[in-house]
Amino acid sequence: MATRAIKKPESWKAWAALAALLILTQLPLSSWITPDTGAAGIVAYAKWLGTAAAVLVWVILVEKRPLSSIGIRKPGWDTFGWALVMTVALVASIMLSYALILPALGLEMNRAATKSITDLSMASQLALFARAGVTEEILFRGYPIERLLELTRSKWIAALVPGMFFIAGHYWWGGGQMIVVAFGTVIFTLFYLWRRDLICCMIAHISADLIGFTLARLQS
Repeated sequence: MATRAIKKPESWKAWAALAALLILTQLPLSSWITPDTGAAGIVAYAKWLGTAAAVLVWVILVEKRPLSSIGIRKPGWDTFGWALVMTVALVASIMLSYALILPALGLEMNRAATKSITDLSMASQLALFARAGVTEEILFRGYPIERLLELTRSKWIAALVPGMFFIAGHYWWGGGQMIVVAFGTVIFTLFYLWRRDLICCMIAHISADLIGFTLARLQS
């Protein structure tokens, strides 16, 4: 039986979606990343969730492709196993950065920004981490990596472009946190290019945020 060819994206549609996506996730930064639980927080949540939902709708209705084309597929036991491995790697990179790398560079974490999150209720923190883990993996990993890889045939371009935008989106935390995010970006990108499992990345993202900010709360 002949296998059905995977539908490739039309170049102009993919380039337009990528450009809109990468620009939209950067502007305006302050209203996207606020941990505020009031009106500003609701607007930020709506923007992230709405943009991620729009990407999924775009893939299904406009590109007419399955969500597996951006790494979203039914998870198996290996998904959870590798998510655990990723979480350990991410937490280790966070601890290494704060203990050795940032002091060596004369940098430190943004305590005010960290406190603005650790001061939230546990329910609000979980909601924030879940939103970040799900939407950021769709917007900065799954869709842009897959489409850039198809359009350019270059893993370097597919990895570096969304990775740089993801790191840049954390500039409000300061140089120290951008170093931490850069290490995390390398781990996420390598795992995604290897496993092509976005659910795995989402679980690890949420888990690492939860553990990282819990440690920050305990340290403070």
